[in-house]
Amino acid sequence: MAHRYSRRHILTVAAALMATTVAPGVALARPDAPVTITLPAPTGPNPVGVTQVHLTDTSRIDPWDPARQRELIVQIWYPADAADTSPLAAWPTPGGLEELRYSLLQSGVAPDLWTLAPGHSRTDARAATGRYPLLLNSPGLGDTTGLNTAQAEDLASHGYIVAAINHTHEAFAVRFPDGRTERGVVPLNSSLDVLSNQLIPIRVADTSFVLDQLTDAATDPAAARPGLPEHLAEALDPAKVAMFGHSLGGSTAAQAMHDDRRIAAGVNLDGPMLGSVASNGLDKPLLLLAADTSPWFTAPGWEPYWANNTGLKLPLRIAGTRHMSLTDGQIIVTALADAGLFPSDMKDIAVGPIDPNRSVGLQRSYLLTYFDAVFGRSTGNPIEIIGRLAQPEMLPHH
Repeated sequence: MAHRYSRRHILTVAAALMATTVAPGVALARPDAPVTITLPAPTGPNPVGVTQVHLTDTSRIDPWDPARQRELIVQIWYPADAADTSPLAAWPTPGGLEELRYSLLQSGVAPDLWTLAPGHSRTDARAATGRYPLLLNSPGLGDTTGLNTAQAEDLASHGYIVAAINHTHEAFAVRFPDGRTERGVVPLNSSLDVLSNQLIPIRVADTSFVLDQLTDAATDPAAARPGLPEHLAEALDPAKVAMFGHSLGGSTAAQAMHDDRRIAAGVNLDGPMLGSVASNGLDKPLLLLAADTSPWFTAPGWEPYWANNTGLKLPLRIAGTRHMSLTDGQIIVTALADAGLFPSDMKDIAVGPIDPNRSVGLQRSYLLTYFDAVFGRSTGNPIEIIGRLAQPEMLPHH
């Protein structure tokens, strides 16, 4: 079975449908100036900083490049010092922008027709004082970090540190400090067997290594790796760690929770349950947040009664969404459709009919509420607290 739910695959399908449904000689609108797309502002009280950290795992050879040790670029969002006036960071990273341009071009949207405004995070800003829980993040198959910025910025604005991992040679394009760009070599149509037995173990090893490095920095800030923004090492709380991810990143989060006892809770955003966790289950809380048309509803781990699972399980779906809705694609594709650059019916295939601000707002609200519950920032158990939100678009997944 091929994996059919990557960002680029969905946009390629949309492109093929456009070719068969748009009448010959009928062109989509071409604006006088590029359409500028802006992320919704974070909703929390804290300003947000963002940085990128280059890490080398000297204990591992890169499985895709045996001539090198395993190298990673980790993008970190965090609560920032309100007095810091560092410039706003570009959204997304250069590698993420390259991926986005390529994907949209496959759908007939030329790069000169649109542009992205900066995000709401300041580059390498001083971290705010205090100690904040760490949320690890893993992107979808073939994706570069920065395409879930709306979620990451909002969590950081509410007092979380979000560390998103570029899985080198699987991510579309990752730029390193020495100027080289490492490109993805993993086919998007890789079988579920390859995903389970090859990609997931690599991703989980990446995750544990990143957690090791950030824990070391938090434990001994004076010895923290050069380049970490001021006070960020002191702000990390390695005793409070959770993980979330989209698509294969959600699969990675579940397996990493299973394998690494330091990860106390997780969120799977519309990803399959792969690896040993699919049969073994978990003894930790897991929020399963699916798109309305998710193919995983009857698969192991997503079914109502997950064999061998003893941990809290919260399975929900968001009405009117699609797989890409659980990324910044919700905002980007809808804005392009509103500008006449992307047919509205094809937009619904890619990100669903839901209002984009409503979709992003629901995702942010449920992620924040869940993490606040598991880390004791709110009163009551996670099921009760999530239940209090009671939004009409949030439905049981089965």
